[in-house]
Formats: sequence, structure tokens, C-alpha cells
Amino acid sequence: MTKDERTAAPGRVRFLIGAVAFLVLSGAALWAIAAFVGDGMPPFDPRLVTPRAVALIGLFLLVYFVADGLRLYFVLRALDAPVTVGQIAPLVFVNLFFSNITPMATGGGFAQIWYLQRCGVGIGLSAAATTIRTILAMLVIFIAAPLFLVAAPEVEIAGSSGALANTIAAVIAAYMAGFLVLLLRPAWMVAFCDRVLLVLERVHLLGQERRTAWSAAMKREARSFSDGFRRFLSSALHLSIAAVLATLTFLLTLFAMPALLMALLGLEPDWLTVIGTLSVVTFLMYFAPTPGGAGFSELAFAGLMAGQIGEGQLVLVIFAWRLLTIYLGMAIGGVVSFRILRPQGLRT
Repeated sequence: MTKDERTAAPGRVRFLIGAVAFLVLSGAALWAIAAFVGDGMPPFDPRLVTPRAVALIGLFLLVYFVADGLRLYFVLRALDAPVTVGQIAPLVFVNLFFSNITPMATGGGFAQIWYLQRCGVGIGLSAAATTIRTILAMLVIFIAAPLFLVAAPEVEIAGSSGALANTIAAVIAAYMAGFLVLLLRPAWMVAFCDRVLLVLERVHLLGQERRTAWSAAMKREARSFSDGFRRFLSSALHLSIAAVLATLTFLLTLFAMPALLMALLGLEPDWLTVIGTLSVVTFLMYFAPTPGGAGFSELAFAGLMAGQIGEGQLVLVIFAWRLLTIYLGMAIGGVVSFRILRPQGLRT
């Protein structure tokens, strides 16, 4: 066994475990929802594969995947990274694959940074670009979710939409405060985190060597992020605007997909309500510890959308929504990742 093979083997095992966990949790959530509504797993509805349905779904998917790639491309171009659209295209599916087999979607960014290095983009620039791309989406979602809950009090989850809105508002305030401190005063954030690490070391939860390494990495990444975001904001205005518009298009298509499926199944969805509901579901998924939010996303969707979809079609819409926006991209991403990310020594 070569050195590259020995290095790659543990990674393949972890990815396999993550993929299996994703599939098991997703299947268990769908089974639980079907059992709860009492109708069992619904039969396939042929209305979803009529020529008109296939054309509309295909158009949505095309916009969804293209916008996903362009939002990273425009961020990279704003940072003067030497990339082409063709180089970015595989990253759409690489990100989908790794984000959904790692807890809290942490793997997608690392995989993209690794790939961008092969395209001649430095680690610091790649990390800044992928972080900015994520931050832009988070800002949109973190604004849209509480606004929807305030504007649509009839949508309830966990007993009270008012309580949920207050909780989300508090979390958003904390995130925004941390984001602004990291952007404007990164030294403050580093100093605070250094103190936390020091306390962990004093209570023997962290060794001195690891604390020193984490502290150095944190200072480096905080400086890189702050510099990268400022560089993005001071870049050519048309590139920054293009990145924001691509992000909005990507999220709008993602959130509107269930409404399209409902319309194809003969329902009359309120598109704005569905889009707002999906913004809340996506917000909640940021805090799901499972790979890609598997299980949690299906249950959150069912909890928020049960009043808008008939019991006989709820599970079908959830499955079709996840199949088109996640499972399909993951399947493509698994093939693409195997071809472009495996070590050079493993290639034939």
C-alpha cells in the first residue's frame, strides 16, 4: 500500500460513515413523518413526470446549480483569484456532497479549499472566498427568517411562533455582533477566544501544545477573514453586486422548489409563505448536528408545512424536495469528488 493510499483510507472510512448516517437519518425521519400522519409512505404521483413538470423542474434545477456556482465565482473574482467558470462548476457538487456527509455541513468548505489549491488559489484566499460566500447566504437567511415569522404569525412550530421569533432574533443578534467584531476588531475576538482556551487549559480540558496551536490558527484565520472581507467590500462594485444577486437567486430557487412541487401536484400554494417557511427551515438547519441536517430538516419542514400540504402528499413533497435539491446533487458530487479530489498517487 502506498503512502497516498494509507493517508486516504481513514478519510474514505469517515466519509462512508457520514454518508450512511445521512441516509439512515433521512430515511428514519421520512418514516417517522409518514407514521405520524397515519397515511404511510405515499405512492409515486405521475404528475411529477409529465413533460411540463419535467421541464419546469429541470429549469429550476439549472438555475439552482448555476447560481450556486456563480456566487462563489464572483466572490473569487472580487478577490482577484485566477479562476474560470469551468473550474468552479465541479465545486457546486463537491460542496453538496461533503456538506451533507459531515456534521453541521463543515466539510464542504474544506473540500473546496483543497480543490481551489489545485487550481492555483492560495489557502488564505480560498478560505476567505468560501467563508464570504457562506456569510452572504447566512445574512440573507438570518434576515428573512425572523421577518417571515413576524409577518406570518399563523405559522407555528414548537407551540408558539412568537417564542421562536424571539429566539431566532436573539441568535441573530449574537451572530451579527460576533461577525461585526470579527470584521472590524478581529483582535478583540482573538483575545476573548484566547482567554477561553486558557481557562480550558487550566481546568485540564486542553493541553498546552494544543492550546498554542489552536490559538495560532485562530489568529491567522481571523486576520485572513477580516482582510478578505474588507477586500471583497472594496472590490469592483459590479462583482460584489453580482455575488449578492447570485446568492439571492440560489436561495430563492431553493426555497421555491417545494411550492413548485405543490403546484405540480394540483395544490394552490402561497409561494411567498412557502419561501418564507423554507427560510426558517434552512435557518434551523445551521444548528443541526447531524450530517447535512439529515432528519432534522425533514422534521422541521413537516412541522412548519403540515398546515399547507394535505397529509397524503406531505411525505411525497418532502422526499421530492430533498431528492431534487440535495440527494441528486450529492450523487453527482460523489462521482465528481472521487474523480477530482483523490490523491495523485491513486490515479491510473
